[in-house]
Amino acid sequence: MKNFRRALSISLGVLTLAGVMTCAQASAAGKTVTVGGVEIGTMQKDGSVLLNVSKDAAQNGRVITAALGDNKKRTVTIPAKTFKIDRAIWMGSNKTINAKGATIYQTVPESPIIIHSCTKTDYKSLQNVTINGGTWRSKNNEKATKGTSTFRFNHAQNIKIKNATVDTNYVSHAIELVACKNVTIYKCNLMAKGKQKNDIYAEPLQIDIATTATAPTVAGYGSKFVQGQVCKNIKVTGCKIKGSRGICTNKTDTENGKWLKKHHLNITISGCTVKSTRTEALCLHNAAGVTVKNCNIASTGSDYNYNIGCYLASLGNNSAISKYKNVFTHNTIKGGRNGLYIATYKGNKFGPTTVTNNKLYAKNGASAALGVANCTSTNIKGNKLYKW
Repeated sequence: MKNFRRALSISLGVLTLAGVMTCAQASAAGKTVTVGGVEIGTMQKDGSVLLNVSKDAAQNGRVITAALGDNKKRTVTIPAKTFKIDRAIWMGSNKTINAKGATIYQTVPESPIIIHSCTKTDYKSLQNVTINGGTWRSKNNEKATKGTSTFRFNHAQNIKIKNATVDTNYVSHAIELVACKNVTIYKCNLMAKGKQKNDIYAEPLQIDIATTATAPTVAGYGSKFVQGQVCKNIKVTGCKIKGSRGICTNKTDTENGKWLKKHHLNITISGCTVKSTRTEALCLHNAAGVTVKNCNIASTGSDYNYNIGCYLASLGNNSAISKYKNVFTHNTIKGGRNGLYIATYKGNKFGPTTVTNNKLYAKNGASAALGVANCTSTNIKGNKLYKW
C-alpha cells in the first residue's frame, strides 16, 4: 500500500507538471515573437510560430531569415498565401517549416531559395531540418535565368522534405545534396520548366560528391569541405521528377580521377515517377547499396550514349562496393539504348544484385532492355523485356 501511494503521488506530480506546461503554452499563444530584433510572428498554442506576411519582399526576407537562421529548435508556419522574398534563406539547424498551401516566391531570379553555410565536416554543418509542404517558386524560372539549385544542403544530416513542389528548370537542380546523409524526400514534385537545352544534362534531384569541380560554392569554404565526401542513406519516395536527367548520383573524373573510387551508399528510390528528356532518367553513377522499386522510369532522349532508363555504374576501383546489395524490383523502365543497365568498369564488382519482376523496354530492341555485368552474384527472374 505504501508503494502504491508513492507511485500515485509521483504520477499526480507528473500530470500536474504536464498541466502547468500546457497552461504555459496556452498563455503564450498570441504573443509576438522577436528574434534578433526582428518581429517574426505570433506564438501558437502548439508552440510553433505563425510568420508575419507582408507585401514587401524585403521585409519577408528579414522575417524568414531571422526565424530560420539560428540553431535554436523552432517550428515556423508560413500562412497559406504567397510569401515573397528578395533573398536566399540561410537555414540553421533544428528547424521545422510547415508551409502547406503557401507559395514561397523568390523575386531574385539568380538566387537559390534555401541554402546554408559550411561550418563542419562529418555531416554536421546542418542538422535536423524538416520542410512540410509549400510551393517554392523562383521568378523567371522558365527562362532559365537561374543556374543554381533551389534548395542546396551541404555536409548535412537528418533532412526531411515532404509534400513540397520545388521549382527548377533544365539548367539547374531543384534539390542538391552535397555530402549529406539520412535524407528523406517524400511525395515531392521536382519538375523542370521551360525549354530543354541540348547541351545541358542537369537533373532536378542531384545527389552529389563534394569536390572542387562538382561543388565549387562548397569549395569556397575551404579545402577540407571538398575531399570527396559522399552521400549516404538517401530515401526518395512517392515523388514526381522530370528534367534533362531525372535523378543523378554524381561523380567526377577531375583531379586525375582521384575521386572515382568514392561511392554514394544506400540510395533507395521507391514509388516514384522519374522521366528525362535528354539523358538517363535514373543515373546512378558510383553508387552502391541501391534499391529501386515500384517506380515508373523513362528516358525519351535522343543521345544514344546516354538515353538509358536506369543506369547503375561503378566508374572507379573500389572493392568495398561488393559488400552492398542492390535490388531492382517491380519497376517499369524505358530507355533508348538500354532499359536497365548495370555494370562496373575498373575491375571491381557490385555486390549481390537482384533484378526481379520488372517490365523493361529499349528502343534498341528487347535484347537491350536489360544488361547486368560484374556482380558477385545475381538473382534475375520474372522480368519482361520489350522493344519500345
